[in-house]
Amino acid sequence: MQLLICSVFAWLSIALFALMPKRLRLLDFIFVYSVILIMTTIVFTVFDVNIHIVVIPRTAKISLATIITRVITIPLVLMMAVNFLQSSGARKPRWLLTILIWLGITVFDWTLDFLKVITYQKSFIWHVQSTLVMYLGFITIAWGLTWFYTRLDRKSVGTG
Repeated sequence: MQLLICSVFAWLSIALFALMPKRLRLLDFIFVYSVILIMTTIVFTVFDVNIHIVVIPRTAKISLATIITRVITIPLVLMMAVNFLQSSGARKPRWLLTILIWLGITVFDWTLDFLKVITYQKSFIWHVQSTLVMYLGFITIAWGLTWFYTRLDRKSVGTG
């Protein structure tokens, strides 16, 4: 059941990402995806292996569901948030959509905890605070690095 639900969420995030108006170029999205994938991998590994705050069951279906979530769903949803924060020409950043995505990914993380895909060992209040801060940090870091990367890229090309 967990694998099915995580797969449905992955397909939904792929479809939403495909339908969303893009403000970044393909190389910018590849950069953002790489940054977010590295951050989520490091944080979940440290939380699981080193600190033991998060427990990921080691069954085949749940491991595959966790991989789908960490490699597809979370990075794509966070990339949508970073995309909405980018200002391009007459378009201004869409903070409301980014906040809704931030809250949505947090609720998705709570759903993963409810489904026992990723189990948090601390109290629910600690879980709420940590996921809100963690995903806000992911969005902020990815947005800042994307802003720096796009400015650096435009300066090296000479367009801006």
